[in-house]
Amino acid sequence: MSRPSSPVAAVRQVLGGARAVLDWHDRRPRASLSSPRGWIWLALIAALFFWMSNPLVFVPSFFFSFDHAKFWTKVVVLVTLPWLRLPRVPWPWLLFLGLCYLSQLWSISDPNTDLSNLVYFQVAVMALLVAANCEPLVVCWGLGLGGVVVVVLSEYAFRTEMLGASYTSVSGLEFAGVGTNENILAYTLGISLAASLAAGSRMRGPGRILWVALVAVQAYGLYRAGSGTGYLTALSVCGAFAVVYVWPRLRAASRRTRLMAAGFVVAVPTAALLVVTAVLGKDLTTISGRAPFWRAAVEASLETAPWLGSGWGAVWEHPWNSAQPNSVVQLIYDKAGYVLPHGHNFFVDVMPELGLVGVATALAMVGYAIVAIRRSGLREGPDPVSGRLVLFVLVALMVSGITEPMLTVPLGWWTFALVVSVPAQRVLQKAPAGRRKHRGSSRPVALDETAGSHHQPDVEHDATRTS
Repeated sequence: MSRPSSPVAAVRQVLGGARAVLDWHDRRPRASLSSPRGWIWLALIAALFFWMSNPLVFVPSFFFSFDHAKFWTKVVVLVTLPWLRLPRVPWPWLLFLGLCYLSQLWSISDPNTDLSNLVYFQVAVMALLVAANCEPLVVCWGLGLGGVVVVVLSEYAFRTEMLGASYTSVSGLEFAGVGTNENILAYTLGISLAASLAAGSRMRGPGRILWVALVAVQAYGLYRAGSGTGYLTALSVCGAFAVVYVWPRLRAASRRTRLMAAGFVVAVPTAALLVVTAVLGKDLTTISGRAPFWRAAVEASLETAPWLGSGWGAVWEHPWNSAQPNSVVQLIYDKAGYVLPHGHNFFVDVMPELGLVGVATALAMVGYAIVAIRRSGLREGPDPVSGRLVLFVLVALMVSGITEPMLTVPLGWWTFALVVSVPAQRVLQKAPAGRRKHRGSSRPVALDETAGSHHQPDVEHDATRTS
C-alpha cells in the first residue's frame, strides 16, 4: 500500500476506507419472511408488541414487561449476531431524546426524569434494532401477529375471569382486554390493524388466507373493545387503505364515479360519528370530557414553564411510570376540576413536560414521517411496503392520539420509532461477480410486495437517500 502524497490525499484515503466499510455493512441482508432469521425476528416483534402494550392482567407492572422485552431482544441479537445490522436513526428522534436528557437540567423531579430518559431511550433502541434488521413485510406481519396475541389472551383472560380483564358498568360486564382498559385495547389493535393492511392483500394461497384471518381477528378485538375512538381509528385506517388501492382507478374513472366516491367518503365518517354519539353515547362536543382537561394542561404549562416544560416524566401520573405529586399537575387538576393520569392527547401530553419546544419537536417527527411516505411510495417507488406501513400506522397514531397520549405510551413510542426507521435504513445490493459497480449509481429498487425481497442484485438501493 503506497503512502499518500499529501495530507489531502491521506484524508481522501481514510474517507474512502470508511465508505468501503459502510458499504460493506449496508450490503448485509435484512431478515426476510423466507429465512429462519426472519421468523426469529417475527416472533420477537410480536412479543415486543405484546409487552409494550403493558398487559397488566398477565404482568403486574410495565417494568416487568420491559425486562422481558430487553432480555429477549438481547437473545435475538446474539442469535443473529453474524448478520446484525446497525441502525440509522431518524434525526427528529435524536432531537427529541436529546431534549428529554437536557430537561434533566431543569426538571422538577430528577429521579422521574432520569428513569423516563432511560426507559424511552431503551425502547427506542429496541425499535431501531428491529427496523435495521428486518424487511418491511417482517415488521408488518410481526405487528399484526402481536395484535392477534393481544386479542387471544384478552379473550382467554375474560373467559377465565382473570382480575382486570373485565369490569362492571351500568350496561353490564365490560370487556377490558389485557391492558385492563377497553380504550387501551382499541388503540393497540388499531396499530396492529394498520400494520396488517400495509402488508397488502396481493398474497396468494395460504398467505392470503392468513392475511384475511389476521385482519378478522383484529376486527373482532376492536368490536369487543367497543371504544368510539377505536372504531374511528379502524375506519380511518381502512379508509387510507381503500384510497391507496382505489385512487389509481378513480383518476381514470368518469366524473360521475368520482363524485359518487367523494360522497361515499363524506357519508361513511358521518355515519360513524352518528353511531359513536347515538349508539355508544359518546360526547363529541368535549371529546368525552377531555377538551376542558386539554385547556387546563395548556394553560398550566404556559403559566409554569412554557418553552421547555418541567422535565420529561416529571409531571404526569402515567400508569406505566407515575411521577411524584407535584405542583404542575395539581395546577392542571385545579383548573380542570377533575383528575386524569395524563394529557389524553398526542401533543398535549408532551407540553407540560417539554414545553412548546417539545411540541414542535413532536411535529417535526410527524413531518419526517410524511416525507418518508413520499420518498418510499405507496404502490410504486423504491419501497412501497414501507411507505404504506408508515402511512397507515401514522393514521392510527394520529386518530387515536386525539384522545390518547400515543407519543408517550410505550407502545406508541416504540411503534412510531420502528415504522419510521424502517425506510430510513440504507440497503445496498451486492453486485454480481465479474461486473463492475458504477460509482455514483443510486437507482432505487422496488420491493416485491409479495415476497418482500429485492430481486435485482446488481443495483444499489438506498431506502430513503437520506437518513
